Amino acid sequence: MKELNLDKNKKYLLACSFGPDSMALFNMLKKQGYQFDAAIVNYHIRPESTNEVNGLLEYAAKNNVKVFVKECDKNPVGKTEAKCREIYIIQKQRQNCPIYFGIQEKTMIKGMNVIRPLLSYSKKELEGICLKNNVPFAVDKTNFDTSILRNKIRHEQIAKLTEKERDNLLKEIDEKNAELQCVLKSIDYGQIHSVKYLLSLDDLSLKYALNHLVREVRENQYLSKENVGEILKALKSSKPNIFFKIKHFLFFVKEYGFVDIVPEELPLIEYSFILDKPGLLDTPYFYLDFTKDSSNRNVQSFDYPIQIRNTKIDDYVLINGYKVLVRRLFIDWKMPLRLRRRWPIILNANGDSLYVPRYQKSFVPTKETNFYVK
Repeated sequence: MKELNLDKNKKYLLACSFGPDSMALFNMLKKQGYQFDAAIVNYHIRPESTNEVNGLLEYAAKNNVKVFVKECDKNPVGKTEAKCREIYIIQKQRQNCPIYFGIQEKTMIKGMNVIRPLLSYSKKELEGICLKNNVPFAVDKTNFDTSILRNKIRHEQIAKLTEKERDNLLKEIDEKNAELQCVLKSIDYGQIHSVKYLLSLDDLSLKYALNHLVREVRENQYLSKENVGEILKALKSSKPNIFFKIKHFLFFVKEYGFVDIVPEELPLIEYSFILDKPGLLDTPYFYLDFTKDSSNRNVQSFDYPIQIRNTKIDDYVLINGYKVLVRRLFIDWKMPLRLRRRWPIILNANGDSLYVPRYQKSFVPTKETNFYVK
């Protein structure tokens, strides 16, 4: 039995299914002196599942290991099958743009460090460890159902490989991962929001750059080939502003040479704040501190009470004595569409427009800034 080479000063959580893999790891962790608890989920899909949970609880109690059990609703056929389909779709999508071929020994999932220390072991070896050490385990009968793609590959292809063929396959995976890392390292992630930069990439690099944008928003979401094609069409379009739904509440945004992926369509935000006298407002939309001076924002003492609200389609400001529609300024400033929906305007006691902050893409407020949009 190989040494796991984990940190014995840390405590681990073993994700356990009561199958031979996780139970062999249970035995190794215990024998090699690691601190750990175990966790198991009972989906109640198979009649054997409760017995497997009880088997783990009994074995863990004998070894002074705490077990966390997650009980799902009994017979959740509709919900569980839907979830399984969802997971299956996600897995298919991952194959469109994997960031690693095969399974990584160490990775991060939802902010957790996940370690898979038994990847070098075969299923037969792990079952042997359990049998040799009298470790109980159960074999999921559905693992033999070859109508399921992963089982079909496992039993009809992988199981028939010779030791040499297996080594060659692992070598091929390593070579593919080395090639993939070269692609990932070639991407300038500081420029992936630039339309010009994205259009300069080859097809494969573009695919990975766009998927990186998606994973910044949703860790386990990936773009399909069709999604990438749709986005590429938008990147090449002469239209400066494009907004459309990609999938699963993800939206593509193109605004004046820059692109982004956002989690959902931003609603039209209505807000209004009244300031009766010079003071301070710190809102979710803007920061305003007129306690000392507000003349730089065209606000005088006789303008109070002032109103600060989001701009509307017919708002205007006076520039050199002429009325100019605020929405015209937004176009001239090349302001992103999403910001136009929530950009503030200051009105005096009579409802006349006093000031609209200028949009500057690279603007960074300082301690002296007395009014800025968040």
